[in-house]
Amino acid sequence: MIGFMNNFIRLENSNLLVLVDVNYGGKIVKLINKDNGSNWVWFNDSKYSKYSPTEFSDYDSQWIGGYEELYPNDKVELIIGKQAPDHGELWSSSWEIINNTTTTLEIKCEGYFSNSTIIKKIELIGNKLLVNFEIKEIKIKNYLFKLHLALPVNSHVVKFKFESFKKVDHQFGNIVQDDNLKDFLTSINADEGRNDFVYFYGIDSEIKIFDQNNNVCILEYDKVTLPYFWIFQSRGGWNNLNVNVLEPCNSGLKDIQTAVKNNLIYIPNDNNFYTWYTIELI
Repeated sequence: MIGFMNNFIRLENSNLLVLVDVNYGGKIVKLINKDNGSNWVWFNDSKYSKYSPTEFSDYDSQWIGGYEELYPNDKVELIIGKQAPDHGELWSSSWEIINNTTTTLEIKCEGYFSNSTIIKKIELIGNKLLVNFEIKEIKIKNYLFKLHLALPVNSHVVKFKFESFKKVDHQFGNIVQDDNLKDFLTSINADEGRNDFVYFYGIDSEIKIFDQNNNVCILEYDKVTLPYFWIFQSRGGWNNLNVNVLEPCNSGLKDIQTAVKNNLIYIPNDNNFYTWYTIELI
């Protein structure tokens, strides 16, 4: 194992091996099915030794993957009268360990921008990864919370049921047309010089991912709190990266105020936000 990875928190049972980076983002950087050796996280460990993001720093230029979360925003926009950090505050923040066993990890982050308390609990149960989130003392009226699960591109297929889709930006991407997904969810191969970004609406199933060896990853999540699903995908076409990012979200648009105006956002009635997701490896 690469030396620096020993600094990551290791969770393991007879089925799964997980590594978590609590120094930056509290993110999962490895998720391995021990039965077949498949790894379901795209993480550029070769750049980790020089990875040192700071508060309000640029996201895209230094992004190295993992399973992380965005809160309280995605794009840089005004929130509570101030410019919010690029892709939110969690990815660049250090997390405090509350509890850690062989198969569980509970960590906490105090948001430097939102002043919220974010608690994440990761647990391995058989061949399932379970992640629970609690955001407390939210002082922002409207905000975005999004999972940002980076998977490697390896001739895989993504299957799920949905009602409609929309390109995030008509000027961005060269896979999807306005009325045609083309092969955005199928035959996802590396180094094709293509990329795209799509919102999906009316998700009515689990998300199944099949890799090139027909190993399966099944993503389920709370569709009440995360009713929208985005996918950002690069087949070597964006920054030469090969990555497929699955993004369940409480907002149906990147721009929070536009999402509010169009009733495309879920915000709970009180100042706490709870959600969860599971990944089952077969």
